[in-house]
Amino acid sequence: MNHEGVDAYKQGQVTGASPGQLVLMLYDHVITCLKDSDQRGACKGIVELMGALDVDYQEISGRLFSLYEYCLTEVKKGNCDEACRMLSEMREMWAAALAKMTAESRENKPRGETAEETTDVIA
Repeated sequence: MNHEGVDAYKQGQVTGASPGQLVLMLYDHVITCLKDSDQRGACKGIVELMGALDVDYQEISGRLFSLYEYCLTEVKKGNCDEACRMLSEMREMWAAALAKMTAESRENKPRGETAEETTDVIA
């Protein structure tokens, strides 16, 4: 398999992604690590999710931080199934919110603007 091509494709996905899409990719990475029992990779990913929180919105970011902290503790204890379950649910909620925001943004955009311009509505 040509790993250079795969790596270039992945790099292109990350480079062209909106902040909201990057968070979704991070959820996917952490969930994959958990399913593969890669505790180190999962912990690193959860810490990245914690760092991506927007502290300007203290109420929601504080609650998410607590959930991420719980998941991190569970992973460190070897309870990857519980962390995977919780993060999978959070990922689905994030994906739904991202899709809704993107759709609403498209509806409110004047004609002529592209969909790519609307994907950065969630940071």
